Amino acid sequence: MTYAGLAAISAAVVLLEITLTRVYSVTQGYHFAFLAVSLGLFGFGVSGTVLFTLPGLWRRLQHRLLGHAALLFTLTTLLSYWAVNHIPFDAYRLLLEPSMYLYMALYYLAPVAPFFFAGLALGGAISMAPDKAGGLYGASLIGSGCGAPLALVGPATGGPAMALWVVVILGAIAWLAFNWAFSARRVALLGVIGAVLVLLGWWLPGAVDLRISPYKALPQVLLQQGSELAGTNWNPFSRLDVVRSEGLHQAPGLSISYTQGLPSQVVLTTDGDNLTSLTRTTPERAEFTEFLPAAVAFELLHQPTVLIVEPGGGLDVLTALHHGAAGVTTLVGNPLETELLTGEFSDDVEGLFADSRVRVVAGNPRAYLNRSGDQFDLVVISLRDAFRPISAGAYSLSENHLYSREAFRAYLRHVAPGGYLIATHWVQTPPSEDLRLVATVVEALEQPDTGDPASRLGVLRTLQTMTVIAKREPFTSSEVEAIRGFAGSRRIDLAYLPGLRIEDANRFFILPEEYYFTGIQQILDPAQRQDYYRTQAFDVTPTTDDRPFFFHFFKWGQVPQVLARLGQVWQPFGGAGFLVVLGFLVISVVVSAIFILTPLVVKRVDQAEPEIGSRLIVWAMLVYFVSLGLGFLWLEIPLMQRFILLLDQPTYSFGVVLFAVLVFSGVGSLCSSKLGRYRVWAILALAILALVYALGIDWVLHAVLAFPIQARVLVSVLTIAPLAFLMGMPFPWGIAFLRAYRPSLIPWAWGANGYASVVGATAAALLALTWGFSNVMLASAGIYFVAGLALLVAVNLSRSRRPEERSGPGLD
Repeated sequence: MTYAGLAAISAAVVLLEITLTRVYSVTQGYHFAFLAVSLGLFGFGVSGTVLFTLPGLWRRLQHRLLGHAALLFTLTTLLSYWAVNHIPFDAYRLLLEPSMYLYMALYYLAPVAPFFFAGLALGGAISMAPDKAGGLYGASLIGSGCGAPLALVGPATGGPAMALWVVVILGAIAWLAFNWAFSARRVALLGVIGAVLVLLGWWLPGAVDLRISPYKALPQVLLQQGSELAGTNWNPFSRLDVVRSEGLHQAPGLSISYTQGLPSQVVLTTDGDNLTSLTRTTPERAEFTEFLPAAVAFELLHQPTVLIVEPGGGLDVLTALHHGAAGVTTLVGNPLETELLTGEFSDDVEGLFADSRVRVVAGNPRAYLNRSGDQFDLVVISLRDAFRPISAGAYSLSENHLYSREAFRAYLRHVAPGGYLIATHWVQTPPSEDLRLVATVVEALEQPDTGDPASRLGVLRTLQTMTVIAKREPFTSSEVEAIRGFAGSRRIDLAYLPGLRIEDANRFFILPEEYYFTGIQQILDPAQRQDYYRTQAFDVTPTTDDRPFFFHFFKWGQVPQVLARLGQVWQPFGGAGFLVVLGFLVISVVVSAIFILTPLVVKRVDQAEPEIGSRLIVWAMLVYFVSLGLGFLWLEIPLMQRFILLLDQPTYSFGVVLFAVLVFSGVGSLCSSKLGRYRVWAILALAILALVYALGIDWVLHAVLAFPIQARVLVSVLTIAPLAFLMGMPFPWGIAFLRAYRPSLIPWAWGANGYASVVGATAAALLALTWGFSNVMLASAGIYFVAGLALLVAVNLSRSRRPEERSGPGLD
């Protein structure tokens, strides 16, 4: 039953991690979500330190340790969830109120407790039975892998509260499994207590309201007089809230020449943020849409067929139908949005999405673009993301494959001859999001035999927005004049158009310096482009599918300015959220080093073996287990992020990739004893395979992107399986070596591996932001090569000792 208990608690751990990423994403922001994995691994590392420094504890308790740990895991799961929703942490007040540092520490560390007790159970089991490490570790990995798909079921119906109930049930199952050897009377008593835990797990999370940051859109809208929360809905990867508010009117980029009132609107938010509006009017009465920048396309087209990517509340759909579009195809990435807008809240958009001319395609827009050969007169990339203060850097970690260079090339392939591509983003100060959009379109237009992008590009600027219009062919003189006429009549500035002079720009929303016109000219010139990118205050280079962080604009040259503004601006972390990730990396490295090295000093393991060879073995095994912690995470995390493109949503990717990595790693661990004599060669093969995946995974993703989602899931699992199988073997091999060499070091190795994983999780995020996912996987290949060398050194040193001191079985 020990194996069943480890599988159950491991499944609970993974489900808890994924659930916390959703909780952090809703309450604070997506940039906090990665902390759930990091803090979970930190809890595992601390458990290893405790097991190593207090060996009498687990030797005295034996299997009771596992039962106690499972019970405490279950209880602290509920307590930590209560805590993170009651601790008054406010990131915006961090630099103004010193007490926020204490609240921040409590906010981050509260979830560590359940992971610590889960690590105590698994690490204790391996420490007590190192001869069964492969089986125990394999059962844990397989259980973890089975826990990942549960995240696609629990939050889908009841949000985090439902998922946490499942976590509690799994914890109770683990507790009963670890105590199964006791008398039937005691088991019955434990069953009653377990039932009480399950009931508590059902009640408490549902009674706790998520503490959403007051600076998110949802709390802000609800502050308006007359606002009413009309509904809250969950699916595995999002929370959608609908708010009715008579005081809200939103039409980004609306011309200042429009003097009439706007129709009433209803608000839709995703994860408490990213506000979009549902307009309560019919296409016939939507005259205001004639004054939006996107309406320029309808000055050039008559009854066009239109493709709209991520229409949000449907403003671009309303615009197209008002202007007489023959047909509108909408690509909606979140199926829950489709359900709400065509069902419960259909009346709030006057049945817009039920119009016979509108076709709604739910699912990954990139998958549709890859499998469909349809072409359209007009392709519109809607302004789906809410305005965000770019200088805060709070959304650096959010991936978006709709704004990559490859995505815009896909959009252009679906533009019919003579048709147009239109995309809109927010104007930022200093320029960042807006010019990155322009740069991305320009580089997407640069295809062999397509001509100069300068003749196929137009850019319109309002006070709030920048709209790019592009063609596969050069603009004709009549098209240029039509665009000029539209912009002049709507009092919209032209930032670029073929033949535009600088004195014709910057007429209505006057800037001290027309840096958009001059900047776009330099972006269009390949000889000046790289110098222009390099001299900008923010990074405006186009993003790619390998580095899809469209809202990551940080450059190291910003550091002096950020430091000078500390405490002077009302922004989270003083205006550079990216630096917070770097700060967590520094902290995790320092804390991990202390927790790894201090036990060695306290236990004085080096002096227990005066021979230099023995000390080198200890340090070689430290390098080995640290390398395994880094290497595993540097493959797992890039795979999870890389497969988002293929599997539509981050949560889907996390669930499927974690399932494949952990289950097949578990199978590899179970098979590790049979391949022990080839372990160094197997680790080398793992490093080579990681190298192959880093260089070739992009080809696989794009080759099958057009497949149905079920086929893409199957391909994902089969693609990951060979790599994951090898990933599960090195850890039990290291435990087998320590069992033969010095069993007392096993808990320490467990902790070192956990701490290295903490560092690896944060470092993976930083490396991916800076150099892309493929380079993180390349680094993993190098790390596994180091691990193989470290194990080889330890094995050879142990064999060179005196015959009577040699460790036999673990070295075969």
